[in-house]
Order: sequence, then C-alpha cells, then structure tokens
Amino acid sequence: MTLDSHSAERPHVSGSGSPKPAIVIVARGESPELSDGQEKFISHTDFWLTDGNLILIAGDTAFRVYQGLLTRNSAVFADMFATAAADVTEMFDGCPVVRLPQVHPDDLRDFLQYLMPCSELRLRDGLPVSDFSELHAAIHLAHKYQCSSVETRALSVLKQYYTPHFVEYTRYSTSRPRMLRPPRDVAITAVNIARLTDTPSVLPFALYRVCTLEDQMKYRYRRRDGSVEHLSADDFRLCVGSRDTLAKVMEVLVDAVFNTRPSSRCKIAEQCMRALRDIFDNVELNALYECDVLDSYEDAIANWAAGFKLCRICEKAMLARELAQRRRVWKLLPGVFGMTVEECGFTTGAESSW
Repeated sequence: MTLDSHSAERPHVSGSGSPKPAIVIVARGESPELSDGQEKFISHTDFWLTDGNLILIAGDTAFRVYQGLLTRNSAVFADMFATAAADVTEMFDGCPVVRLPQVHPDDLRDFLQYLMPCSELRLRDGLPVSDFSELHAAIHLAHKYQCSSVETRALSVLKQYYTPHFVEYTRYSTSRPRMLRPPRDVAITAVNIARLTDTPSVLPFALYRVCTLEDQMKYRYRRRDGSVEHLSADDFRLCVGSRDTLAKVMEVLVDAVFNTRPSSRCKIAEQCMRALRDIFDNVELNALYECDVLDSYEDAIANWAAGFKLCRICEKAMLARELAQRRRVWKLLPGVFGMTVEECGFTTGAESSW
C-alpha cells in the first residue's frame, strides 16, 4: 500500500496487478545480500515492536506498530484499512506494509511518539520536554492523518509558549514548560500551524514574534525532508503593516516607563532625576523603530540602576511601570493583527489554559 500524505483524497492502495518488489527489513548495521528486485529497509530502533501487526515505511526506515491503535486514532488509516483490507499487495513477516513516500522517518517517529511512546523521553526537571521540530512534525502528520488526539495534545504543548495569557508568557522560563524555548524565527511556522489547525489563540503572539524578525520575515523553515515553508502572502503583508504599529506602541511604552520624575518617596531626588534622564536617553536611542515591545527590561533596569546610581525606590517604581505597560500592550496585541481579545482568548491576569 502507498499512502500519499499530500493527497486530499482517499489514500490509494496499489492493485494486485502490479505487485511491488519483495522487501527486506534488517536491523541497523546489517548488510544482507539482496536478490534482484529486492529493497532493503532499516528497522527503527525504538518503533519495531515484535508483536506489531502493521509495518509503515518512511524513507529507508521501517516501523512495526499496532494496526488497531493506529486505525482507532486516525480516520485516514481507518478508512484505508476498511476499504482496502482485501487488496494488500505487500507483506513482511505476516504484516501488511504501508508506504509513506513523502514522510521523513524522523517526522513519523515524532508523530508515533505521541501516539504510542516508545523512544526514550527527554527530561528536564523530571518532566518530558519536546523541541519545536518534534511538535511541528507531530502536528502536521496528525492533521494529515486526521488524528485529533495527537493534534490536540501536541498543540497543547505548543500553546504553552505561543500563549494567549500574559502571566504564562512572563513565567515561561520558570514554569517547567513541556517545550524547550524555540528560536525566534520558527514563529513563521507557528503562524502556519495556527492557520492549519484553526487555533486563533496562537496567532497574536506568533505574529508578533514574526514582526520582531525585521528583515528576516521572509525566512523559510526548512523541514527534515528538504521542503520549505514560509508565511502566506496575506500574513506577510499583515506583519509588514503591523511593524509600524508596534514601533509606535514601543515609543509610548518607553516614554511611560522611562521619561518620568523620581518617586515621591525618593530621598535623593536630584541624583535620581539625573539618572532617570540618562536612562531615558539610552533607552530612547536604542528603541527607535524597534518592534520587540514585549521583551522585558527587568535585567536592563537593574544594570542601569546600578550604573547610573538610581535609588532602590525609584528602581522599583520603574519596574512596576514597565510591567504595567507590557501588560497593557499584551491586551492590545490581538487588535494589532485585526483580531479581538475575545476571539483569541487573550488575558492579562492569572487565568490558565494549560
């Protein structure tokens, strides 16, 4: 059987009139002699279950899994076996063979890991974590094969970082998340995933992250199979247009946080006034035309306070203003990209969807 992952129609099952060459599946490192017309595949180290009753082939790798588990969770596989069980053209060790010619073996592994975990888990603080490429593969294959359970679970991990909740955004590094912090440039792919799966809560923050790429917004995410994906023309235009809006929001934030007078409780107002002016001049110069309005100034404020001799009272007041302004901007984010707070489920409080 051949399952074309790019086809939107029912998977094609090869007819018995054109049988494929016999296949040989061996463990990695083995080099058997092949007869004319035979094909060799390598059994996956983790996903080769000796009591499995279905073999999937992706690239040069064979996966022996459970047909019942796959068909129970995937509408595409269920339909394929329901309509073509009597038309199997390839077998190996008593198992039907399904070829996935346009699927990278690492992508299939990541999809199967969510469905029937067999690979060793990557742990951090005792909890399993994934990286973005693993989630990307699992979500795309789950969507192609209509496996809603895998898609929902993988999306729940993705939404820990591309979150609609300000509190979760600010606490990501310390909240034991299940996804390693992704590079900024994969936000382009996060936008595409949100569009593909109709997940509007991911869009505002993912689109914002794209805007902060500046001249790299045309970046193309290279998949494991060598294909590339990029922003749609509509989303590219949306991000280009939104950069000016974000730059103006940044001007307002910088003015509100840094262009102020000393606290009413300050004991060294003259010294702090000089420090505040120096800090504002420094920030204003570096923030001009920038879009990364949600990036925290917390560490920078601590350094500036020490360097410019700002008192602790004025430093705390500045930190409070900075947090309040970023919370305000968070609530504005959906509107920047033509959406509503309600549509995206955006909050600035302690609500959580994890």
